[in-house]
Amino acid sequence: MKIERIIEQSFGLLGKVLNESIALKSGEDFRNAFVYRHARNIYQLGQDVTCLLDSGHLDSCPIVVRVMLESLFKLVAAVKKPEAAAQIVLSEVEDDLGRIKTWLDPMGCAPAITRLSDFSKRLRTEHGITSNKKWNTLACAEAADLGTNYRHEYFHFSGHTHATTGGIISQELEGGRGHVLQTLLFIVVCAVGHAVQTIQTHTPQQHIDESARLLKELLKLVEKGAFQELDRYNERV
Repeated sequence: MKIERIIEQSFGLLGKVLNESIALKSGEDFRNAFVYRHARNIYQLGQDVTCLLDSGHLDSCPIVVRVMLESLFKLVAAVKKPEAAAQIVLSEVEDDLGRIKTWLDPMGCAPAITRLSDFSKRLRTEHGITSNKKWNTLACAEAADLGTNYRHEYFHFSGHTHATTGGIISQELEGGRGHVLQTLLFIVVCAVGHAVQTIQTHTPQQHIDESARLLKELLKLVEKGAFQELDRYNERV
């Protein structure tokens, strides 16, 4: 299978899952909504990356792919650990609350502080959360059993995101198109295979089987060096 074809099929499958999940949604289950939103975020950002690549604008792609990885870690963590969705959101809210209280004017931000405080209390009560665990990106990746992806792809793209000197130099020396596409497709296919285990669709097993097939095709392309060849092509031009 050619890279163009697997891109088309992978995004087509995730788009189909998202459309079906909207059509069958009957009530706002917190975990399902969490998984759905991160799957949608992956789809939308992935579409942006493919547009950037097609137009020859590669430089910002690693930054967007890194965000997609964060969504994947959170999505899969919530699928593997049912309690994770509410705990991740709570951790995010409490982090925001701490920053507002530390960095901003508490009087001017009083309405936001009250709103976030009430929401965090409600989350703890409704979901029986007693832990104060900080669900940072690494914690989400480990809960998702994607620690290797955190140490490799996420670490690689972090240099671009934080504008480190090493990240800028790496961007000067490497084409990056192949690595971006390889990681992008893994995120999209992996998101489908996990999302349909939680959010309701017409044919979940069919979607799982299709995502497994696409993952095998992706691995074949990796083994053949198709993505490395894209990087070498970028270096030549």
